[in-house]
Amino acid sequence: MRVKDIGTITTLYVTAYMLGTLLGGTFADYLGRRSVLSFSVLFYMRRCPYGSGERFLVAGLFRFMTGTGTGMELPVGTTFVTESVNNSWRARLLALMGVGYPAGYVLAIGSFATIGAVWGWRGVFVASIIPGLAVFFIRLKVAESPRFQLARERLARGEVKRDRVANITVFRKPYVRDALPAVVYWVGNAFAFWAFYTFIPLYLVNVRQMSTSVELTWLATFQVWAVVMTYLGSWLSDRWGRRPLAILFALLTLISVWAMTLVPNGVPLYLAGALIFGFNNATWTISFAHSTELFPTHIRGSGIGTTLACGRIVSILAPLFFGVVAARYGIAIAFRLGALAWILTVVGYLLSRETSGVELEQIERESLA
Repeated sequence: MRVKDIGTITTLYVTAYMLGTLLGGTFADYLGRRSVLSFSVLFYMRRCPYGSGERFLVAGLFRFMTGTGTGMELPVGTTFVTESVNNSWRARLLALMGVGYPAGYVLAIGSFATIGAVWGWRGVFVASIIPGLAVFFIRLKVAESPRFQLARERLARGEVKRDRVANITVFRKPYVRDALPAVVYWVGNAFAFWAFYTFIPLYLVNVRQMSTSVELTWLATFQVWAVVMTYLGSWLSDRWGRRPLAILFALLTLISVWAMTLVPNGVPLYLAGALIFGFNNATWTISFAHSTELFPTHIRGSGIGTTLACGRIVSILAPLFFGVVAARYGIAIAFRLGALAWILTVVGYLLSRETSGVELEQIERESLA
């Protein structure tokens, strides 16, 4: 498949991801965290192991469906964890939740190297349903968030209010003061992410002339860096604050992307790639913690879902932008230009307030007032 086609299909996926993020966070405020988490995993497990590799439209359709279900996971899961843990180590628990992404990345690489070698990519698609089923049945055993139950009772008594569509409340006073900076840093996070992660395998193989086996090994070990640096960054943000750490890691990610396109092959290239994965994941995890600490329980899911979805609306253009720029000027130039979006992340955090260590009860009291 051509670079431009990969960019188009990824744009469809990110569009669906945006819709899933918006709907998932909002539904969680109405139906409950647990219910939406259980539904989302069933939705994104849908696969089409026949023909999707050969037919552009079929591949796009099923990537759209997968994106919708996957997009629901982040705002709902982050909201659920935030409401269930102590405020002094909230980001670290979100980092542990986020470990699933790099772990799944490594599992996917291992599946292609083993199952794919015997049964092809269709066998890998079918096998990927098994972890999804395990997650679904585990979630059936999880209790609903007590804070959500309390918020629903307060809404019923009229103690707190929200619009019929809670997403509107997010952009009303007093919440709009926090929502707008969050939109800005989510635009930066999402655009920079999708302008890089989609095409790094292609860059390593086509531009750096790396063998497929070495490329897969590098990508797998990059995930170890992501796990370690994400937890370290989250721990530091719990101690020193969300804003300074998010700004630092966003700038370091930008620098690392540029470095990756300039350094020679070998150890320098490997280190640049490892730092990108680590700094990027740390910035995202801190952003999840910060976003959920901005809103009270009755609109928390809508708050993070809406602000993140706004960021994803702009990021829909990232893969398409990358595909066009890469085809004309080369992948390295596209990487450098896309990485400039991290500047928006810095601006968003400069405009936002610090939330590290905030008690959720304090947010509720401010909402009641």
